[in-house]
Amino acid sequence: MAAAGPGCLLGLVFLAVLLPGGAPLLQASQTWTLLKTVKLGALGIPPYRSFSLVELEAATNNFANSCLLGQDSYGEMYLGKLSNGALVTIRSLKVKRNQSSQSFNRHIETISRLRHRHLVSALGHCFEYDLDESTVTQLYLVFEYVQNGNLRSRISQGTEGRKLTWGQRISAAIGVAKGIQFLHGGIIPGLFGNNLRISNILLDQNHVAKIGSYNIPILGEAAKPEGGAGSRHQTDSTMLGDKIDIFDFGVILLELVSGKPITSIYEVEIMKELLLWAMAEEDRARRRSFVDPAVSKSCSEESLRTVMEICLRCLAKEAVHRPSVEDVLWNLQFATQVQDDWEGEIRSGDGSPVSSSRTARSSRFSR
Repeated sequence: MAAAGPGCLLGLVFLAVLLPGGAPLLQASQTWTLLKTVKLGALGIPPYRSFSLVELEAATNNFANSCLLGQDSYGEMYLGKLSNGALVTIRSLKVKRNQSSQSFNRHIETISRLRHRHLVSALGHCFEYDLDESTVTQLYLVFEYVQNGNLRSRISQGTEGRKLTWGQRISAAIGVAKGIQFLHGGIIPGLFGNNLRISNILLDQNHVAKIGSYNIPILGEAAKPEGGAGSRHQTDSTMLGDKIDIFDFGVILLELVSGKPITSIYEVEIMKELLLWAMAEEDRARRRSFVDPAVSKSCSEESLRTVMEICLRCLAKEAVHRPSVEDVLWNLQFATQVQDDWEGEIRSGDGSPVSSSRTARSSRFSR
């Protein structure tokens, strides 16, 4: 008998809940958890679980320096290889003294939900104890390992032949936006101020973008995150929570379009002024001069204009003038649609890409 696929399992779950008469076989919360587990399993993300210290020591050769990926004020990060051959990232976090595992339960529950196609997902945790005092001395968080480099390495630092196409760039941007949408509303409470930087957006082997650094609750209590460009530019008192991430996302879009590395708020302001100049008039050559030469000839006029416009809106100085993540997603998906149509017309040799773009633009504003 063939194994049931994800679709069959989903059907079984709904049958279990909707069968008439008698007590429900599954509670709503259990159903949601099972549905999500099936969906993530189909993406190759294993269930969240508790790891033993022995497992993590074996995975990292007893936390050898050769496995050390980096360190920050929170602790160290290691590359590990589990007994099943899976590669993982292990964060070793410093813990305040005299804390029991119960004091971490609320945070662990939230962390266990940080699992999404466009996040570097949490796979589990491990407590190391002081046996004499029965308190936690070290906390380890285990995440999936994404090994195809970061987004910047395929944009502004990419070599010829390795840079992402225009369509791949929009797809990556959509992935990041969906990750932000999940962090803001897919878990309760939502996570904001997620330190979004293009160097922290990782790509898997299929070029699926994953947010690799976000505001893990347990880190937020230890110290304030460094923040991305938006967090450095504005203080929390003058910002709306979700719009911090929208500004930082705008900076990522700015680099995706221009192909130039942006590493400071000063550079953000310069590039923003250049983008405003490029968009000021109906001058195709002026717009194209702003775009990364690697993709400037392969993007449709309407797709490019749409991405530029939403980028400018994300970078609005006043937080209230920045778009919602849903608005961002709609515009990027529209940019993908008109790009696909334009490429299809070029391949078929039918019609004019320019006239098609104008038609798409008219339908866009009649939304």
